[in-house]
Amino acid sequence: MSWRRRGPGQAALLSAVLWVAFSTAACGSKKPAGKTPSTERDAAPDGDRIVLRLGVISYAAADFSRYVRETVGGAVQELDAAALSNLFDRYVDDKILLVAAVEHGVALSTEEEKASLLSSDSGPLVDKLRVEKYIRELSRDMAVEDDEVRTYYDGQPGEFSLPERVQVSQILVPTEHEAVELWEKARFSDEEGFRALARAQSVGPEASEGGEMGVFQRGQLPADMEASVFAMTDGEVSPVVESSYGFHIFRLDKKFAPEQVSFEDAAPSIRQKLLGRKAEAVAARRLEELKKSLDWDVFPDNLFFPYQRTDT
Repeated sequence: MSWRRRGPGQAALLSAVLWVAFSTAACGSKKPAGKTPSTERDAAPDGDRIVLRLGVISYAAADFSRYVRETVGGAVQELDAAALSNLFDRYVDDKILLVAAVEHGVALSTEEEKASLLSSDSGPLVDKLRVEKYIRELSRDMAVEDDEVRTYYDGQPGEFSLPERVQVSQILVPTEHEAVELWEKARFSDEEGFRALARAQSVGPEASEGGEMGVFQRGQLPADMEASVFAMTDGEVSPVVESSYGFHIFRLDKKFAPEQVSFEDAAPSIRQKLLGRKAEAVAARRLEELKKSLDWDVFPDNLFFPYQRTDT
């Protein structure tokens, strides 16, 4: 089985662009002219089977495996067929967009390569970063107007509603005996006294910060801890609470009532979200244009897993 998209007016351009851009590339396997993917499938090991052809450039199953490893890390075998199928769709899209990136002369600067910690064996990652840079350039002149931000804020009130939250500190020790002794001191201490005990006695990761754990809402703490903490009032110190980590003494530093995030505070994140959506839409339109105009074939039967097609 293969999918084929051939654009007569673009085939010559695609071939020329790809030959120039990828003649020395590490990724992608150039196959001899006149040899079809089906013939290669019968003759070659699994990793050499062609899964994507873009003009004169062929990509093998081994190229896709490398892409998966560099994208998600870990062993490819740990991913199921659905996840691998989604990654293969992205792989095809990235390679098609790479054609446009190459045509427009998109390349990584020395500074960008250093920032990405690229090695001499990072071909697929270089291609991915070039595609991302190309997409950024497509959306470089985009803007989100103030009325768009306001419309989003007014239309999503639940997104900007903060529930009840608590700011919590703790002293954590390994034994109940130590915890009881410290509790006798902590329950009569002010905030500075509690923090001094935490710095001196706690084995928790936040001990050096005086036991400050941070701000939490319901569902973000283990159930036994949450029940104790949310029942407390500002400045109150809890009885000893046992968990799999040891024995805890909690202090409720402050309780925050439910509140609505103001438009002014929410606006920067809304603007970024809407800008991201616009960039995604532009990239999707460009991808569809390329899919209709370029000469490309996909051979999912040559993959090393049962491909599950997601489009209709």
